[in-house]
Amino acid sequence: MKYVLFIATDPAGEHTDENPEAWVEKWNGRGVRREGMPLKPVGETSTVRVRGSEVLVTDGPFAETAEWIAGYDLLEAADLDEAIEVAASHPMATAGRIEIRPVEPLDHGTGTGDVPHEGDAPASRFLALVRTDPAAPPHPVDPAEVAAWVRDGLASGRYLGGEHLSPVEDATLVRRRGGELLIADGGYADVPEWVTGIVFVDGDREQALEYLGRCPMARSGLVELREFRRDFG
Repeated sequence: MKYVLFIATDPAGEHTDENPEAWVEKWNGRGVRREGMPLKPVGETSTVRVRGSEVLVTDGPFAETAEWIAGYDLLEAADLDEAIEVAASHPMATAGRIEIRPVEPLDHGTGTGDVPHEGDAPASRFLALVRTDPAAPPHPVDPAEVAAWVRDGLASGRYLGGEHLSPVEDATLVRRRGGELLIADGGYADVPEWVTGIVFVDGDREQALEYLGRCPMARSGLVELREFRRDFG
């Protein structure tokens, strides 16, 4: 099974001298970790909403929360127990918190599936976090419209892959505090705007925002545009 780990900050986290590179090397070597990248600070986020015929782009994240996603990792694990083992050994389980989300296969139709984006340095510049928005007017998502959006992104080079996630009710939160492993149901933060999927988007910021402004999911939800960090290692 495939799982996405959302690596999140936590003001209640504890200092650790553990080396994240050792964690990456260990789980890459076992063939469990497939890819992952850190993200630039949440203050550099742009949020996209489409309401009616209007595209609304704001600076900053969807909400001011103490816990924010600082990176992601994609696992191919035997089951949830192995995914928990991987997450529990991550330094950010001590310094922050980690949300485990199962990946749900989603077929957008001919020519839209199996887009490769594996590796520690995805070719895309941005990660788009697609979220629900309880404040948005109801707008059923048409699968054909999503497929057309994906195909257009493939043709233009904006869309470089993505993952659809199971509902937040299926999320598992992993933390270590005082040396004790804490496992709970639920997401990394108690917010109603939970992540439904991730999309790898390439181009400059204006091109990425223009593409996300045509995202069908932005009509009933919102999309956060986050840039990958590459100034590490």
